[in-house]
Amino acid sequence: MLRKLHSLPGLIAAIILMVAAISGAMLSLNPAIERAGVVQVSQHSLDAATLTERVKARYPGLEKIVRKPSGAVIAYYSSGGESGAARIDPVTGDGIEPYALSTTTRWLTNLHRKLLIGDAGRVATGVGAGLMLLLAASGLALLERRMGGWAKLFGRIRGSGLQRIHNEVARVAILGLTLSAATGLVLSLTTFELIPERATAQLPFPASVSTGAPLAVNRVAALRNVDITDLRELMLPSPQNSGDVYALRTSSGTGYIDPSSGKWLAWQANDAWQRFHEVVFMLHTGEGLWWLALILGLASASVPVLAITGAWLWVRRRRATVKVQDNVSAGQADTVILVGSEGNSTWAFAAAIHQALTRANFRVHIAPMNDLSSRHCKAQRLIVLTSTYGDGDAPSNATQYLSKLASMNDYVPPAFAVLGFGDRQFPHFCGYAQTVHDALIAKGGQALIECSSVDRQSESTFRKWTEQLGIALDVRLDVRLDVRYQPSLPRTVSLTLVERKDYGLDSGRVTSVLRFVRSTQRNRRWHTPLQRALPSFDAGDLLGVIPPGDTVPRFYSLASASRDGFIEICVRRHAHGACSGYLTALQPGNAIQAFIRRNPAFRPPAGKAPIILIGAGTGISPFVGFIRQNSAGRPMHLYFGARRSGESFLYDEELQNLVGNRRLTAFKTAFSCPARKTYVQERLMADAPTLRELAACGAQIMVCGGRDMANGVARAWEHILDGSGLSVNEMRLKGRYVEDVY
Repeated sequence: MLRKLHSLPGLIAAIILMVAAISGAMLSLNPAIERAGVVQVSQHSLDAATLTERVKARYPGLEKIVRKPSGAVIAYYSSGGESGAARIDPVTGDGIEPYALSTTTRWLTNLHRKLLIGDAGRVATGVGAGLMLLLAASGLALLERRMGGWAKLFGRIRGSGLQRIHNEVARVAILGLTLSAATGLVLSLTTFELIPERATAQLPFPASVSTGAPLAVNRVAALRNVDITDLRELMLPSPQNSGDVYALRTSSGTGYIDPSSGKWLAWQANDAWQRFHEVVFMLHTGEGLWWLALILGLASASVPVLAITGAWLWVRRRRATVKVQDNVSAGQADTVILVGSEGNSTWAFAAAIHQALTRANFRVHIAPMNDLSSRHCKAQRLIVLTSTYGDGDAPSNATQYLSKLASMNDYVPPAFAVLGFGDRQFPHFCGYAQTVHDALIAKGGQALIECSSVDRQSESTFRKWTEQLGIALDVRLDVRLDVRYQPSLPRTVSLTLVERKDYGLDSGRVTSVLRFVRSTQRNRRWHTPLQRALPSFDAGDLLGVIPPGDTVPRFYSLASASRDGFIEICVRRHAHGACSGYLTALQPGNAIQAFIRRNPAFRPPAGKAPIILIGAGTGISPFVGFIRQNSAGRPMHLYFGARRSGESFLYDEELQNLVGNRRLTAFKTAFSCPARKTYVQERLMADAPTLRELAACGAQIMVCGGRDMANGVARAWEHILDGSGLSVNEMRLKGRYVEDVY
């Protein structure tokens, strides 16, 4: 519900909000520009009478003086039957330059306030301000959930590139957007008299005025008591009208002054509503607070970014929506699949299982987790697929599941299986799935298989889990589970292999370093603008490759970046491995179809803090790319595990050269195949004092390789950090301990 409350207003009002925001951002420059050209006068150094006398000496036809919030003084006068205006130096009374509101500013103001279409536009911008306020509130609530609580609101934002950009920009801009939206809504409501601008009636013109000769301006006592910093507007009496008066507006009220006596004829202080509206206008426009105007302008400039990224995220969620065929009613189903998902991506996996079970003659019902009710109690099997939102919380369509489960007193869950979906960047990876699994156990349910997790929608991990589920069902039901999951894939580009280097030929465990370029680079004669360009990429991003006759991509960490001019990966050939066999059989000149998947969470952060790189096997691939790019000589320490030295040692010669040119600070190896086996975590433990000191100095730890190796490394680091005040989980939370595991 909260996500709909955030998405729908944004989609409805996107165009209006972008127009208002862009025009507002441009108008926000005016207070700073105006302030830069103002002659500033300190408080108590000049009164309104003296100012008027000085200006009137230069402009005998003076009619009105206006002091703007920026401090600029504008004199309006008539001369030779024509009206004019000038910006004034208040110290001398001299004119600085003619004054006129620019055509551009007038047009932008009209666009910002009413979209150039009159009252209908005013209504639209007022509604837009209200929707922006709703977007800010709902967006803040969603961000709080995603970050895992208010205390973590300003922590490191994790997730996919587009989602992270949206959240980062929103977090920076949300206070400014909230202030602009709230004040804009108040101004709109005031325009349509839905809230009052003042609580008292406007001060009436005096009923009687003395007809004596007017005093010289500098002798008008009431004006001498008005400091220039309090002045807003002074209207001078017309020489042709003997009954006219001085009309004065200050920061505290309005009044009329007798030109003959110099005394107040009437005075009315601003009431609470007037003071409120003056503050609201200042906060919305930034007039008088030029620095606030610039801040609000920057916040407004973020609206197009938020609108475009938000719309694209919505499109992505819509595309991920799956229509399930042959969904049996809950009361007639023997198997229930409950789905918890924030962005709809989990539904595709759930639908694949639903279809497989249906083909195996199960009666299957699929529903969101929040739909749990007594209707599901008749099922003989329960399968739960759920993502985790934020710091171990339920996704939006599963927030009521645990409370509903707890309230079903007589309900004993049937045999069940729970699969979690998430991202290992988050400290509580798939934490909600484990919570659901434990709750079902506590209710008396029996697990078909252990609770498992899928990192970043890994198709291979999902397939392994379905195989385990199929075995569990086969034992009980004598059926084979045939899951046909078809992932949604980006469009591919053609890459040509230009170079390869093979390691481990002597041992039969071959690992190849493959270097590709765009196919058009080799034959530019056939290049056309319509041919698809490869997205920019960095070391640590992933290359997706789909082997012939298959539909599931395999991902390989990149050892190169766009500026290198080539794509480099490491591939170990596995027995019966469809993709590894396909890639390692390529010869220079052969082409493949592939795509780039960004992996921004796995790369060194900006700064000078040390980097500790830990990997094994082909996990060295991104690290080689990081080290190659380390031209600044930032401290980098590499711990690398391999089977043996010699021909099986990936990048051996290059790594030694990188140490020599100081791009790599230290290089420690562990070999698992000699008589005395050594693993990379043992090398870490041997260097514990040094590593503990590096961690205390702000070092980031990066781990790449197999899951077993990564688990062993994490345990080693817990021992290394013991007593230091740091922990692996704490460093994960701060983005200082990151993993790319397979």
